[in-house]
Amino acid sequence: MRNYEITTITRANAKESAKNEVTDLFNKHSISVTAEEDWGQKKLWHPIHHQDYGVFTHFKVNADPTAIDKVEHEFKLNQNVLRSMIVRLNG
Repeated sequence: MRNYEITTITRANAKESAKNEVTDLFNKHSISVTAEEDWGQKKLWHPIHHQDYGVFTHFKVNADPTAIDKVEHEFKLNQNVLRSMIVRLNG
């Protein structure tokens, strides 16, 4: 198990459903969330998929590298997740 930080930008008009989809995805791949921060809705620097605003959420998780690869792939397929960033922490 390794420590990761995952930041997601989801559609503003689907705030709760998108957050539930992300947490369900973590549960599906046995990723344990150690901390979660809601950074709120912010105006995007440039539109992403015709969206001017996005909801930023930051997660600290413990997971296997294979599970992270699967989650990253499913983020790309999910229409409610506009962008995501996954960073592995040392330690």
